[in-house]
Amino acid sequence: MTEVIVWEGWVGGLVIGAYLLFQWLVTGKTLGVSSGYNSVCSMVSKTDYFHKGIFGEANNWKLWFILGLPLGGFLSAVTSPGDVVMSFSLGEMYDSVFPESLWAKGGVLLLGGIMIGYGSRMAGGCPSGHSIAGMSMLNPPSILASVGFFVGGIIMVQVLFGIL
Repeated sequence: MTEVIVWEGWVGGLVIGAYLLFQWLVTGKTLGVSSGYNSVCSMVSKTDYFHKGIFGEANNWKLWFILGLPLGGFLSAVTSPGDVVMSFSLGEMYDSVFPESLWAKGGVLLLGGIMIGYGSRMAGGCPSGHSIAGMSMLNPPSILASVGFFVGGIIMVQVLFGIL
């Protein structure tokens, strides 16, 4: 098995923070992903909710932002030391509860991503928007929401691995 070498977490944090500041200074808009997800949903759904404001437009900056995320992942992979390894693995612990089949594992991850994106858009915001942009602006609702995300995540991991 090839050893996977990745960027240190603090490097990614600095890059995200620098981009957040750059985006705020240049556009006056905060960083978040669910709005871009809304733009993608507007392309495949006829639901009126997804066609309000700029989200129904085929060409808006939030759509380009979300489409650029895989490009950023690719650039991260090719600039990291070591070999580029395609994998759906989230680590040994999570691999123990995911299906073994590559297609089934990819399907579970895709379905989970769709559910998270749809739910966060319907709720009016996403965890990354609250936890990165909202907390950096010391927004009390974002701080409270972020605490809830972490507490909920810790509880669900304990339940998931306690049951399975």
